Amino acid sequence: MIISDATILISLINIDEFRVLKLFIDSIIIPHEVYNEVSQKASAKKYLDHEINEGFISVESYTDESLFREINYILDAGESASIALAIERELPLIIDERKGRRFAQKQGIEIIGLVGILRFLYLEKRLCREKVLVIIKKLNGSDFRMSSKLLGLILA
Repeated sequence: MIISDATILISLINIDEFRVLKLFIDSIIIPHEVYNEVSQKASAKKYLDHEINEGFISVESYTDESLFREINYILDAGESASIALAIERELPLIIDERKGRRFAQKQGIEIIGLVGILRFLYLEKRLCREKVLVIIKKLNGSDFRMSSKLLGLILA
């Protein structure tokens, strides 16, 4: 079980590679703020609702409003809610935005991003080199950017 911020969900839905998450983990928890952010686009909402109905994703609320407000002063609502929920549930967090990653790490939260997930799946032989390259090409064709240095880390 892991908490997820919105960016990786949006990125993988947009390139039709959501199955990457299912190869990585059995279930994901997202806060309501992340659900709202991801579901702004009708097609993404449909996909997200399907995964919720299938039981892969669950939507939960954090309980500490003051913790959320404190984080939300620095980060956006989705990141803040994800971090607050990860702290409360003592679970790792999928997050890619640099500022959010740094904040989460300072709170002692174990984090992983999309690059780390792809590397793990490649090293565990759950994704072959060719499939990883296809995913990276799709990501680079979308809003997601990955440097050649990060690409080298995935396939090293």
